[in-house]
Amino acid sequence: MKKLKYHFIGICGASMSALAVYLKNKGNYVQGSDLSNCDMKQKLKKNGIPVFNGHNKKNIRDINVVVYNFAIRSNNEELVEAKKRKIKILSRAQLLSIIAKDFKYVISVAGSHGKTTTTAMLFSCLNCAKKEPSLHIGAQLKNQDFGFVLQKYKYFITEACEYKDSFLQLKSNISIILNVEPEHLDYFKNYQNEVKSFNKFAQNSKKVICINNNLINKKNYTFGDENSDIYAKNIKIINHRYHFDCFYKNNFFIHIELDAVGLYNVMNALSVIMTCIILNIPKKYIAMGLKNFIGVKRRFELLGNDKYFIVHDYAHHPTEIKKTIATFKENVIDKKILVVFQPHTFTRTKNLYNDFLSCFNDCDKLILFKTYPAREKYDKNYSAYSLYKNIKNVDCSYCASFSVAIKNIEKFLQKKYAVLILGAGDIDEVAYKLCDILHK
Repeated sequence: MKKLKYHFIGICGASMSALAVYLKNKGNYVQGSDLSNCDMKQKLKKNGIPVFNGHNKKNIRDINVVVYNFAIRSNNEELVEAKKRKIKILSRAQLLSIIAKDFKYVISVAGSHGKTTTTAMLFSCLNCAKKEPSLHIGAQLKNQDFGFVLQKYKYFITEACEYKDSFLQLKSNISIILNVEPEHLDYFKNYQNEVKSFNKFAQNSKKVICINNNLINKKNYTFGDENSDIYAKNIKIINHRYHFDCFYKNNFFIHIELDAVGLYNVMNALSVIMTCIILNIPKKYIAMGLKNFIGVKRRFELLGNDKYFIVHDYAHHPTEIKKTIATFKENVIDKKILVVFQPHTFTRTKNLYNDFLSCFNDCDKLILFKTYPAREKYDKNYSAYSLYKNIKNVDCSYCASFSVAIKNIEKFLQKKYAVLILGAGDIDEVAYKLCDILHK
């Protein structure tokens, strides 16, 4: 790619910051702007990427390319100024597709949930096999500051986001489709349109590995139940790890010790194993990669200590929430459970309202934190406060500030509750500040 000057609008987002660092490492000039005042700004600055506080049209003078994500509104003054100056404008998805062309072999991971963890699991396996893959995820590995790891240019493993059909920009050698559930209906309008979009994504891929269902028309390999190409048997939990026997084509293939909690991660691991089989990765490296998987920040991330059991997770869809609570209960059978949840966008809450009302039934106490709006305007009818007023089966309270939320959580910790903090917005600030307080 030609060396250019890039400006990122909303640069502190997980994927945006990752792509910015990639372009910087390739010798480009990169800068950005963001409304939030977060740790990511300092990390970017340490990597030689200036970050402006807030958006201002003056920020994009002497710039060749402006990059934006779909949280940026069309009337954003930097975006408007870029159009006025006829500066080249790329969406985050368009830039990702351009970057992917730098690599020989593109492996994309799609699905309504589980993408980040699965992408990182596959990266771990190929790393163990000394393939030196490059990685793009919408989060951070626990030993990395950014969601982009640049190694060799043969294998590029990336998340493929379905929002606004972003993943249709990618042309993949192998695509994994983990699941398709109602999500982002503010864009898709209905579930049928979402399924159609995932089918288009499958058609853009040379080989497709898919959960065994009837939703996706093109699938070269399936995983999941015993009618699939690859499935798990003899699943056991030993010391918070899943152990299982993997069968391929109805024959025993490998025994796996998975350093990740949750039955859903057994399914994610099956898709990774199937990908490794296609790539001719030796069994010992598959087993090693899954056993040594270090995990991803905000994905069932253990933040507590010997005295307090606290987990932070990105779950923000009702299905994810129920599965995460179930997994949490497996690990804290001797304690009551406090769940702290921040809804992510009003439209998601609106489209899945009844599911949100019932997905917390298995916890003992629920604290709802004010909705993270992302790109949306406040909607009182589908806010966190609205959920609080209508949830009936759980003892529920509401918080509108970080400081109050932290004080309330501390009270429950003193009562020996285990705490699960959930959400895809800025609720992580509560999780990490609480962690700092407890470790002092």
